[in-house]
Amino acid sequence: MKINSNTSSMFANRQLGDAYKSFSDSINRLSSGKRINKAADDASGMTIANRLNSQATGMGQAIKNANDAISVIQIADGALEEAAGLISTIRTKSIQASSDGQSHESRVAIQADINNALESLDRIAQTTSFNGQKLLSGAFTDKQFQVGANPNETVKISIGSSDSVHLGSEKNGSLSSIDVTTFESSQKAIEIADAALEQVNMIRSSIGSTHNQLASMINNLSSSQINIYASESTIRDIDLAEESMNMSRLEMLTKSRTFAAAQANTSKKNVMALLGL
Repeated sequence: MKINSNTSSMFANRQLGDAYKSFSDSINRLSSGKRINKAADDASGMTIANRLNSQATGMGQAIKNANDAISVIQIADGALEEAAGLISTIRTKSIQASSDGQSHESRVAIQADINNALESLDRIAQTTSFNGQKLLSGAFTDKQFQVGANPNETVKISIGSSDSVHLGSEKNGSLSSIDVTTFESSQKAIEIADAALEQVNMIRSSIGSTHNQLASMINNLSSSQINIYASESTIRDIDLAEESMNMSRLEMLTKSRTFAAAQANTSKKNVMALLGL
């Protein structure tokens, strides 16, 4: 028996310190819900988990960008629907004027109605906007939206102009030039309106196709994001049941080592007393 150098006490205290550290780490994991709370817990695992988290977060922003693009398309499509209705009205008025049963005065009145419809059409083209950007003025072309977590994963959107100057027939002129005050000019007005309607329908068809493409991308991104978050969770998060059992084991181990350390820390005086010295 060595009294001056109590190696048993030193060993017991070291074991107790290790037990306390392990028990404290287990409590931290349960409190945070994560297996990796600092780089020392799992350096390579932390790197992989952070990379996965960054990718999933990027996908979340890409989904928002794609939804913004869909909002642009929906606003433009709604306005183009109104524009198509106005062009149909102009066509109907042109057919009405294409009858020699109309007097000059009645044709002038019909022309006034058409002019009002053209003003409304131009107003729609000038005021339809998203976030301060005009959508139907002809300026919204080749606009790119990042719809992926990686570079160059973009979608381009172009929306043609819907004002009366840019819609119409190359042969007979634009909508703004429509004149129904004579039979001949009324005939041309019908052809101009038909060409303008065809142009609007083509614009709507193009952006409708882009809308479907964006919706498909959003579904794919959402599915991928969920799977990536699941992969990150497998690496970073704890198994609650397993960690609870581990903490219970460490708690019992800590108590037993505390008791052992208390026994090993018996003073020299007490030992001498036990020996009757």
